[in-house]
Amino acid sequence: MNQQEQITRVRVQYTKGHSLRFTGHLDLQRLWERLLRRSGLPVRYSQGYHPRARLNLASALPLGFVSDKELLDFWMNEPRSVDEIQARLADSAPPGLLIKAVDLVPLQEDSLQSQMHASCFKVSFYQAQDRDALIQKINDLLMQDKLIRTRRKKTYDLRPLILDLAATPQPGEDIQISMKLLAEPGATGRPDEVLDALGFDVSDYLVRRTELILVKS
Repeated sequence: MNQQEQITRVRVQYTKGHSLRFTGHLDLQRLWERLLRRSGLPVRYSQGYHPRARLNLASALPLGFVSDKELLDFWMNEPRSVDEIQARLADSAPPGLLIKAVDLVPLQEDSLQSQMHASCFKVSFYQAQDRDALIQKINDLLMQDKLIRTRRKKTYDLRPLILDLAATPQPGEDIQISMKLLAEPGATGRPDEVLDALGFDVSDYLVRRTELILVKS
């Protein structure tokens, strides 16, 4: 087996917990580089004066959000068993980052970012919400044909990015909001924009990503 044939692409499913809530996307990439270095796995690095671990995160999670399911691909120069990879990653992971699953994927598969279709979220509130009032807010928003928003000095229509939005009572808990938002390249909906359109401030809620939906190449 030559060197090219030994290259392996690994997909990791992991959580981003409360202790990493305010870790930004670039810092999370650096965290993963340190984690992979500590793992002792034969990670594949870039060439040049400042070699970087070859890795690919699916979708940036906004600051302040937590997640039950994040995805990352990295490459290795030599094959290892899935069980060994998962054990080494778990042993090297910091608090708040739980390795949930590890799989091997084809080398020729498109990047995770280009496969992204949608993200699902649950929103819980720090103060109990009136169920009927919350449902009415959601219905009023969904009745609108357009939701013109401004992000980074550019205007866009948020409405077609909302694939699903509902108030979801939880047994024994306060009512939450569930949403499914488009997350394709150049067309990504943000939960905080939806919540702002509903009249909520960022200090009112906690957003948890529950699912990343890919379109396979």
